[in-house]
Amino acid sequence: MTIPMVRGYVLVQSLSFIESSYFDAQARRRIMDAVPSEVMKALPDLKPHQWYPRDTLIALQRAVAGSKDTEREIYDVLVAYGVHVCQEATNTFLRILLRLLTPGLFAKKIPDFWRRDHQGSGHFEVDVQRANEGVIKLRLVGAGGFDHIAIPSIGFVTHVLKGMGKSDVRMTQKGWSLATPAPNEVDYEILWA
Repeated sequence: MTIPMVRGYVLVQSLSFIESSYFDAQARRRIMDAVPSEVMKALPDLKPHQWYPRDTLIALQRAVAGSKDTEREIYDVLVAYGVHVCQEATNTFLRILLRLLTPGLFAKKIPDFWRRDHQGSGHFEVDVQRANEGVIKLRLVGAGGFDHIAIPSIGFVTHVLKGMGKSDVRMTQKGWSLATPAPNEVDYEILWA
């Protein structure tokens, strides 16, 4: 069985979020204290384009989720985390691409973006039949065991659509909750004006 892997830049951006002004100094310390020591030892040597075990990212996402108390607060911090990771991507490889894509074309590229950054963590399925009406459906399949990944994905996608100039962007999901932080399938619906 292959070990699920993630690109280093996602880990680097995860650390950047933890160290950002989103959290006060005390919260940052609590988050980093929640990261297992073996993960902490690996963090200084991260290289953005290398592959790392997905468990490293899971540990960081669990620590971020653990910084809040209620399901709503955890959801909100994970969405903000997803936006933060996306901001780096849209400042680099996506910036030019976004000028050319419609929301429907962007949605069709999501499976490619996922494969570029994740190995062994499932795949995205896309339904753009109603994209001209401002509705796209996504499904993340086969990501069981990947704690909390469902919610940062919302931050990533909504940030891109807002960057395209879409207003009133809303994205809902079915599958993730605190009781089921790592479902095998997550269904999303994206709406915008």
